[in-house]
Amino acid sequence: MFALTAELLFWIIWDFVLSYLFYFTGALLLYLFSFGKINHPLSPTRFLSRPKIRGRSVTDKPLLVGLAFYIGLFTLAIWVY
Repeated sequence: MFALTAELLFWIIWDFVLSYLFYFTGALLLYLFSFGKINHPLSPTRFLSRPKIRGRSVTDKPLLVGLAFYIGLFTLAIWVY
């Protein structure tokens, strides 16, 4: 029962908190580093509301950029510490 609760809690945190955070950060970084040429909506509501389709979509790029940013930031924090 504890494993099921932990899995459900992880799923909720990943899908509703971290996905928004990674997507927002990635969209913002893409906008800033391209000087406004690459525009993605800052809210991933369309990304989370539609069914998951195999293959890449337009909304994968901001999510992956945001994830890579936080992984790099985490690695830098460990390396400096």
